[in-house]
Amino acid sequence: MGKVRLIYDETTNQFKEVGFAGELNTAGTRKVLQGALRYCLHGNKLFLPKDQTTISDNHRLCWGLIRSEELHLFPYDLFDIDLPINPLDVSTPFYGIGFGTMYSKRHYETKEGRIPVRNYISQNVIDNISENPEVLLDVNKEDFESLMAEIFARMGFDVDLYRSTKDDGIDFLATRINNKETKIFCVQCKHPDKAKNGRNRKAMSVATVRELYGVAKANNLDGCLAISSSRYSSAAKKFSDLKSEEIKIANEKDVINWIKKYRWEKDE
Repeated sequence: MGKVRLIYDETTNQFKEVGFAGELNTAGTRKVLQGALRYCLHGNKLFLPKDQTTISDNHRLCWGLIRSEELHLFPYDLFDIDLPINPLDVSTPFYGIGFGTMYSKRHYETKEGRIPVRNYISQNVIDNISENPEVLLDVNKEDFESLMAEIFARMGFDVDLYRSTKDDGIDFLATRINNKETKIFCVQCKHPDKAKNGRNRKAMSVATVRELYGVAKANNLDGCLAISSSRYSSAAKKFSDLKSEEIKIANEKDVINWIKKYRWEKDE
């Protein structure tokens, strides 16, 4: 039982030959994830077409993998011809036809590399917070990041959750395709400690929002979102309003509303 590895060019609806395949380190993987070739990544392995003009002309590309038993669905001359069907319409990863844009909504970064996961956090945690919002305070910081990553996946984003150490100021990437246009956002989550001695929990500062916006700009991303399980300062709100199309901020009320709205996972 053989299989053919290829590149699918969605712009032209053609298959392209693979010209490069190589494993990337964490830094290299993150860099690719933040750009137009993110769907050419399979785990930490990057696949690029032999025809480099598809990259320079900004075509929408992704890796593809087809078992030999399924090749009858496509023309005998596989590469560089217009396909009679959209391959994404017949994508069945478990039966032999898989493409990068449809492979997995959730990836998690480990020491060993980038892996697909079914969920970022237990459904029990989501159920518990939905029914008892006050227990959000009992969630640790790492689980809060996982919780937000899961909620964004349920919103319809493709999510890449970074390791909690050396995250370059990004907790996860949230990517969405609208009208064949890919938008990539960086997200940072703040989960302040419980209040003590009657004091309020720490508010998200304007410095946090400014820093995240700088990270988004430095990496040529489409925007950023700063999430606090507490509140944000008036200065943070004022700064985000200056670039409202690029900067979004959220507080505890938003977080609880999201958890309740996306408590139940829809079919993907």
